Amino acid sequence: MRVFFDWLSRLKQHAESDHADLDLAVLTPGDLVRIETKNTLYTLRLVDAERFAELTTDRADRPAGRVKIMGCTFGLSSTISPDRLFCGGNLELNLLVEGVRMTHTTSSIRAIQCVRRAA
Repeated sequence: MRVFFDWLSRLKQHAESDHADLDLAVLTPGDLVRIETKNTLYTLRLVDAERFAELTTDRADRPAGRVKIMGCTFGLSSTISPDRLFCGGNLELNLLVEGVRMTHTTSSIRAIQCVRRAA
């Protein structure tokens, strides 16, 4: 039996919920963003206005180093929300591994915390 996911219904459900989200446009260099997913805690320190960040995680089997925050996805889709991160979505990051650009997509986001750099 094949089950189809109704993306439009899922997006409408998210828009009507009280899920936490983060507008990526408000981030500035030095800001710290913590993303808790189903499996991993991602910590991103913004290094420039183009959304490049230094990434660390609580797991050795996850990417680390310089990444670009691409936005959020649902499931295996490409980025559908390039300017926001939201609970229930999947964080999408671009990174360079041995000269090859790769995309890393996380499990579902459970919590988002942003610590703004002191002015």
